Amino acid sequence: MKSLAFVIPIYNEAENIASLLDRLLSVADRLERLFALQVRLVFIDDGSADDSYDILKAQEFGGRPAQIVQFSRNFGKEAALSAGLEAAADADAVILMDADLQHPPEAALDFVTGWLEEGYDSVYSYKDQRRKSEGALRALMSWLFYRTINHGARFVIPRDAGDFRLLTQPVCHALLAMPENQRFMKGLYGWVGFRQKAIPFTPEPRMAGTSSFRPAQLFAMTLDALTSFTIAPLRFMALFGLIIACLSTLYGIFIVVERLLVGGNPAGIASVLTLISFFGGMQMLALGLLGEYVGKGVLEAKNRPSFIIRDRVTINADGAATGAEPQVAPLSKAGRGR
Repeated sequence: MKSLAFVIPIYNEAENIASLLDRLLSVADRLERLFALQVRLVFIDDGSADDSYDILKAQEFGGRPAQIVQFSRNFGKEAALSAGLEAAADADAVILMDADLQHPPEAALDFVTGWLEEGYDSVYSYKDQRRKSEGALRALMSWLFYRTINHGARFVIPRDAGDFRLLTQPVCHALLAMPENQRFMKGLYGWVGFRQKAIPFTPEPRMAGTSSFRPAQLFAMTLDALTSFTIAPLRFMALFGLIIACLSTLYGIFIVVERLLVGGNPAGIASVLTLISFFGGMQMLALGLLGEYVGKGVLEAKNRPSFIIRDRVTINADGAATGAEPQVAPLSKAGRGR
């Protein structure tokens, strides 16, 4: 019998857990009945400040095995997904999804169909009609992001695809073998390759609570993603510098010719100061961008663990719970030699 694990990061989702489990357990029943799968649940509490962890520990999960992992603090969703993949690495397939129910659990039926009946190694969802649901500006920014990050790459990060997906065991092991600690999971899904299938979906409204992703955080994540998976911004800066140098040379020649042949007046101080300010700002931007790449290299060189586990509870099919000692889990070493 093949096994399937649901991996669900949790961060301050106490209000959503009851609704999540109702729908999730219903879907698990259908999966077990239709595909003869053994379903288990893996929850990663990413340092929640509410009662999410205690609420999860009090659940019975419909008589299914479950594992609840609690981080020592908030390490971020990328670390939580990686910890979930590590905890479910022995499953034949893993489904990653959010706990806020914007990822409908019922889509798991289509994911499993693509895996068992069509032979795909990875079945992922992408946001359908993003412009209609999120607005033209955000859709445009998303388009620019994916155009930039895929520029000149030998692999493609699918546009508007998120973490809501099914991964088979070989894909999970390939992801865990990646050595970096500063992880951008959406890029790693594309980098490892394998046979992939895309399924459109429209995110549902949050059942309760508010999103923890603010505009500043989204901007930081975008910058992390770009500096992790492409050097296109550096190339654009170099190309911009080359264009400006060529135009400046041509303009300099024009001024000399005009002065010698026509006797035109030299440019005013205002235009000179404007150009100095503009190019000074561009230089600072280029230096800041270069600093991002250097800083990311420094963080990787320190080789700190991606997350630290404070507590872990394993719940057997009979409802019995067992604990585990806190541990440090450096992903840079966890996947090697698999």
